[in-house]
Amino acid sequence: MPTPQKEQVVEEMAEKFTRASSIFLADFTGIDVNKINMLRKKFHESNVEYRIVKNTLAKLSMEKAGISDINQHLTGVNSYVISYDDPGLPIKVVEKLQKELEEKFIIKAGYFEGEIIGPDKVKEIAQLPAREQLLSKVLGTLQAPLSNFVGTLQANITNFMGLLKSLEAKNKDT
Repeated sequence: MPTPQKEQVVEEMAEKFTRASSIFLADFTGIDVNKINMLRKKFHESNVEYRIVKNTLAKLSMEKAGISDINQHLTGVNSYVISYDDPGLPIKVVEKLQKELEEKFIIKAGYFEGEIIGPDKVKEIAQLPAREQLLSKVLGTLQAPLSNFVGTLQANITNFMGLLKSLEAKNKDT
């Protein structure tokens, strides 16, 4: 018989997993409490949630959220890194802190944009630029042709105005 506290945890985590743009499972074995607290602080500053939940409760929560293929990774000690905005942000935070964590914080798997990914794919995601950088590159790419077009129009108008002024000066002379 499940206790009300466990049912509440399952409901809460299912809601979080449903809203998440990415979820990463990490093994934190061998990391001391001070480093875990530092990691929590960095996640919090980046608007990323870090939770430690028993595997049985996490499995029930994921099933409730419609995530079922990740069960094979729910072994051993797991913590859950959840992002609601930028799906790649948790990996970037972990990558920055790996030296301080002595590379003991290991991402085992993830749920990234509706797909279960393994550790190899996690490393690929870590190499991607941040979401803001990608958006600025797209915006720059979209703006370049418009800027060139405006520049061309402005040059033609400037040339036309110069022609009119020279005609005006010529008419004044005659």
